[in-house]
Amino acid sequence: MAYEYGPIVVGVDGSADSTGAVRWAADEACRWTRTLVAVHAVEPGEPAKPAEPGQPGPAGGADIAAAAAAEARRWCVGVAATGETRAGPPVDVLRQMAEQARLLVVGGRGTSRHPTAPLGPVSRALAARAGAPVLVVHNARRWASPDAVLPRDGPVVVGFDGSDSAGRALRLAFAEAAARCSRLVILQAWQHLELWRPGGDRAADLCDNATVVHESLCAVAQPWRARYPLVEVEIRGEPGDPVMALTTASQWAGLLVLGTRCPADPVQPSRPSVSSRVLRYAACPVLVAHGPSRVPAAAAA
Repeated sequence: MAYEYGPIVVGVDGSADSTGAVRWAADEACRWTRTLVAVHAVEPGEPAKPAEPGQPGPAGGADIAAAAAAEARRWCVGVAATGETRAGPPVDVLRQMAEQARLLVVGGRGTSRHPTAPLGPVSRALAARAGAPVLVVHNARRWASPDAVLPRDGPVVVGFDGSDSAGRALRLAFAEAAARCSRLVILQAWQHLELWRPGGDRAADLCDNATVVHESLCAVAQPWRARYPLVEVEIRGEPGDPVMALTTASQWAGLLVLGTRCPADPVQPSRPSVSSRVLRYAACPVLVAHGPSRVPAAAAA
């Protein structure tokens, strides 16, 4: 499986955001003992963009990928890192690389023409669809300075709602928590009509609903707790909007893990996914657990 044995791929463009992403990718490559591949995509006919002042890469921009690989080796001594410059739109190039990768890492904005937007178009497109899990490092330039230190103390938080995509996220979250020796928080936000009912009487008892949610989360987590017995697990059911609950959790989490729809899922949500909305405002890096990028031939028939 490419997911298990493939390299860690990181998209670079010479920006401070991509430098921060390289450092997160190097950390993942060291944790999982995988090769790191820094990829710089250049569209045909477009002049190579120079690296931002103070960031790895010469002024000409041709060796941004090689300089990013050197930065990864400097950041985590012993990591096997290489750089590749490929022709094509960045989204297409990185999606192609993700097909054989364990993990794809991108900065939140990079050299986006909209510096005030929460996410750039490349990270937004890859978070929506890719052939491997995608780690989106929000405001990655925070970790681009020479004296930067990656956070180590926050728990891994995973959002769960019972869907196929949530199951993928749960599996990935347990693996990440075990590799990081971190606490895992399984969070499900649930809604009830009494939460939004207008009127003066708002003292409805929702304890039974909360108990049902908690017990179902415990049952879902049990097989994974048996597989990862050293992972400390906290079960949290919170009444309210899932986007708000997960965005709030990102304030104190070290890593937020989310599922997202994929073409092979038997049930396709009709409204915009929670993950796409949480990604816009998350305060910590977000790991999106992608499933198969294409519908199997038998299912398509």
